[in-house]
Amino acid sequence: MHLRAQTAELHQRLETLPFFRALQAGHLPKLAIVSFLRSLAILHAVLERELSQVASPELAALVRHARPKGPLLAADLNLLGAESLPSITPAIHSALATAAEVLANADSPLSLVGTLYVLEGSQNGGIVLKNAYARCLAVDDEQLQSFGCYGKGTGVHWQEFVRLLNGLSLNDEQAELVASSAVRCFERLHALCTALYPFADQDLKHHVTAVNVEAGDHAMPQDPLEIALALRAGRTAWQKYPYLEQRFGERGKRFTSSDSCWLVALARMPVETATKNLEWLRTVLASRGIPTVVLEGHLRAIQEALAKEFPDQIEMRTRYDRFLAGREAQRRALGNGATLAQLVEQFDRRLRACAGTTVASAAALVASAWLDEHGGIHGALAATRDWFTDAGRFSPDWIATVNELVARLDEAGGPSC
Repeated sequence: MHLRAQTAELHQRLETLPFFRALQAGHLPKLAIVSFLRSLAILHAVLERELSQVASPELAALVRHARPKGPLLAADLNLLGAESLPSITPAIHSALATAAEVLANADSPLSLVGTLYVLEGSQNGGIVLKNAYARCLAVDDEQLQSFGCYGKGTGVHWQEFVRLLNGLSLNDEQAELVASSAVRCFERLHALCTALYPFADQDLKHHVTAVNVEAGDHAMPQDPLEIALALRAGRTAWQKYPYLEQRFGERGKRFTSSDSCWLVALARMPVETATKNLEWLRTVLASRGIPTVVLEGHLRAIQEALAKEFPDQIEMRTRYDRFLAGREAQRRALGNGATLAQLVEQFDRRLRACAGTTVASAAALVASAWLDEHGGIHGALAATRDWFTDAGRFSPDWIATVNELVARLDEAGGPSC
């Protein structure tokens, strides 16, 4: 392959941008570097998830040789206290557009290879520029993990990467696909770095990707105090149900944080808008195995935090009332509330007594999923019950008890789903 020759001019053009001139001169602003790291994190999140699914053994070997950069970028952003800093939004939008383009072309895995080539090759420059980044950020260069992440082994690593790349069995059309995707990646990086520096004050806004690089482009509070409140409420909601950690892990926690920011942003919107968006979110979450009781608890955690920290913002606290009242009405319509509560309490005791792995509040989660299904969210019950009845995870006694709970709910509230 002749990727280097095909991209050399684009590489040189990239290095002459004001972003890199300011970096080498030692006066590139911290906000520009933070937004650069965020943009790279957005792109790597999509690219690495898609690359993890490639089936070709040759491509898989190439992918394995490239160290995942997402965790390194997250560590650097954490080091810099980036969560509280605004983003250069034109750059973030550019990164989101690039990630969307990568995802759109992912059906042709070779299109991912060209992008990987460019980003992996950037580590050669990263090791050279690492000291310049550290100087601009006023940190020790040893503290930065994502720039030049292969350290003294960068040259050897790159040679092996190129060897694996050249060893791919490609025809002319396939080779051209790799080359064109590499060229496109350089073009996208040029646009990104152009947006990063210089920037205008009006470009600076708090963006949800500062909290979760996979969150997209939804509404975000602009008051740092509201952002902090949202993150605390999100942690409260997450900790209430250990099921979330057990099933969805760190990625789920990040989405809880970004969702929490969106929920606080909704509290400043008209009631009709907030309610419509909450109904949409409820459907999305329930169909993915997060019953509505979790969302209800999250909203109440935000209301409690608002009452404590913004006592004068009474209207914000009431924005969720219509949605929450709707859930109470649904419970009354689909089943006797007292009976449902009694079943949850009874089966919660029984599930805690089961042998093997147990999950706190499982009965409440299954009952909520049952309500979601009967309330019109098709597949909600299966999305939760199937996880709780996985024989590879739970004992036969636990599984039988979960299934009995569903049967009892059907008897108490309506026909089987």
